[in-house]
Amino acid sequence: MRFRDLPLRRRLRLLVLAASAIALMIAGVGVVIYEITTVRPRVLRDLAAQAELVRVNTTAALQFQDMEAAHENLATLKARREISAAAIYDSASTLFASYVQDGNQPLPFTFVPKTGASFRDDHLILTVPMHQDGPDRTEGPVIGWLILRYDFPPLWARLPQYTLLASVVILALLTVAIVLSRFLATSVSIPILSLAEASRAVTHRGDYSLRAVKHGEDEIGRLTDDFNQMLSTIREREDALAESNRQLLEAMVAARMTSWGWDPVTGAMTWGGQEDRIFGPEARPAKHAFTSFLETVHVADRESLEQALWHAVEDGAAALNMDFRIISPDGQVRWLAMSGGAARENGEPGRMFGLVMDITERRHLEEQLVQSQKMEAIGRLAGGVAHDFNNLLTGILGYARFAMSSLKPGDRVREDIAEIERAGMRAAALTGQLLSYARRQMIAPKVTNLNNLVGDLQPMLRRLIGEDIELLATRDRDLWPARVDPAQFEQVILNLTVNARDAMPQGGRLLIETRNEMLSEEALRHPDVAPGSYVVMTVSDNGTGMDAATQARIFEPFFTTKEQGKGTGLGLSVCYGIIAQAGGHIVVSSEIDVGTIFTVLLPRAIIENDDGNTVSSEPEQASHGDETILVVEDEPLVRKLAVRILAARGYRMLEAQDGPAALSVAEAHVGPIHILVTDVVMPGMNGKELALLLRNRYESLRVLYMSGYAEHAVVQRGVLEDGIAFLAKPFDPALLSRMVREVLDSGRTAAPSS
Repeated sequence: MRFRDLPLRRRLRLLVLAASAIALMIAGVGVVIYEITTVRPRVLRDLAAQAELVRVNTTAALQFQDMEAAHENLATLKARREISAAAIYDSASTLFASYVQDGNQPLPFTFVPKTGASFRDDHLILTVPMHQDGPDRTEGPVIGWLILRYDFPPLWARLPQYTLLASVVILALLTVAIVLSRFLATSVSIPILSLAEASRAVTHRGDYSLRAVKHGEDEIGRLTDDFNQMLSTIREREDALAESNRQLLEAMVAARMTSWGWDPVTGAMTWGGQEDRIFGPEARPAKHAFTSFLETVHVADRESLEQALWHAVEDGAAALNMDFRIISPDGQVRWLAMSGGAARENGEPGRMFGLVMDITERRHLEEQLVQSQKMEAIGRLAGGVAHDFNNLLTGILGYARFAMSSLKPGDRVREDIAEIERAGMRAAALTGQLLSYARRQMIAPKVTNLNNLVGDLQPMLRRLIGEDIELLATRDRDLWPARVDPAQFEQVILNLTVNARDAMPQGGRLLIETRNEMLSEEALRHPDVAPGSYVVMTVSDNGTGMDAATQARIFEPFFTTKEQGKGTGLGLSVCYGIIAQAGGHIVVSSEIDVGTIFTVLLPRAIIENDDGNTVSSEPEQASHGDETILVVEDEPLVRKLAVRILAARGYRMLEAQDGPAALSVAEAHVGPIHILVTDVVMPGMNGKELALLLRNRYESLRVLYMSGYAEHAVVQRGVLEDGIAFLAKPFDPALLSRMVREVLDSGRTAAPSS
């Protein structure tokens, strides 16, 4: 293992030990060199000091020729083993006294009157002059010389001394090394190792809540603070990223969306983890397989999708945005929306990335919206046709009855006219159905409990469906009221029952259920239904059921799946119109060979002083009179018929083809006009506007409105405004005369003042 790969603590220890060893070696060598290089100066100083001491003590003995005293003074050198010999010579160079460490040996030197030191290989000879005037005088006459010899011990003899000295130095340095090692460990290695352990723990655990222990306020301490702050920042960003990813994942799950990536070179295709929700567990494409993904695409969309993907790759700047269908193993078709683009690598388009989203529900809602708009358009067309047709039927039926009244009983022509009248009545009923579908028929709504309608109709329904079909009715005892026209809603129940019976030719079960429901935005699956409180009625059967294509057209007028001559195709269309005019909705759910469920949603009614009884108790009035009547009708056939009917009852008649003409007629007329009988829908000026203008001239003017459908100025959403008298086309001649008489005699029914 390389040195730099070792743990920090071991490296510090090895570095301290190596530095200490080198320092010890240098110190030892230095001590020895120091000793060797300084031994002569030290010996010289030591020997000079000893010579000075001997000179001072023996000068007097030499001066007084006391040889014995001189010998005694020299004998004191015996304590210095390294001084091997000493001698005192007088001024005549005669030996005065001597000393030899080994008494059996002669003096190892000869007298040379040369002052100073003389070094040899193994000894030092020092010659010091002795002056007459005493120890304090060094400038008097020389009376003799003191000679000392100092023998250097051999190297092996000095080794113990050097070893001891080196040992002391080494011990001191070792102590310093240990203290330094402990200091470095405490102040450097332990904080760094603590920081390293925290970093390792964070790396292995991925836990950014861990913190390194701070050991001081030095650079390592500041580094520890920065490291802990970095962990806090990373954790905050990790938490923010995790929250963002969680929200993104939840949003993608809620939106039934996932990400995808495609490498056109290798054909690998990856997904974001929600492909089970998008494709279904059984239909999900195999991992990393573009061909597997294409196999899930509907055969009608496969080629165009593949071409769009390759075009986006080759173009580079083109974005992919395409809706396509997929088919699950059970045959279910679902719609997906794929969007994305190609990432550029080295200026060339490379991998593609994007999102894919399940838009099946959105597609269904769009289809429902288109269907609703189509139904509305058909309804407007049907209303317009019915309006014009009602004018024609009014003339046909009116003149047919005039013809009948002029013929004698038993006349063969009378029977022909009766057939014309019956055909006209059937046409009028058919027109009424069209108006019901188009929501342009006059209704008389009141607060109604659907339970009562279902209960009252049950005996009739049992006879209607036959004995091979079981009829069940489940009614909520606390059912909320709904505001509907009871007679029309009975028609809804009858039509749905007949439709269910025809779907069960071999018999089955028919269930009618009522209940209360609070619908929230999350619970709604229909684009026109608003959240709120609803009274719900369902009519379900276990018959043959319908496919999706049939369900999409089930409420269209004249659409039927029955055999020729067995249905007009208006039954469910009429139900749709009646329910829509009541502010409700009807939804169908069906499966082949399982059955069909029709769900009717009616807004909950708020009861405000509605006793449900609108029947007038006033006695029928006579239908004759002599008042002046102004008839305004843009259809000549209807206008002439109304004038003939009322003139025959004794009334004085005025007529006009439209609003401006009526104003001119009224201006030219002298005398009062008692009642205005006017069509509502006319070119240029409608009937209500005309009535308001005439009221300025005739304050007591009564007004009777006529119309072939209920979408005009005097009707709000098919409901007659308060204080308005209205006659629906086609009308019976007797009914017209009776309504005119009632309006003239009743002060309660007059034209509005504003």
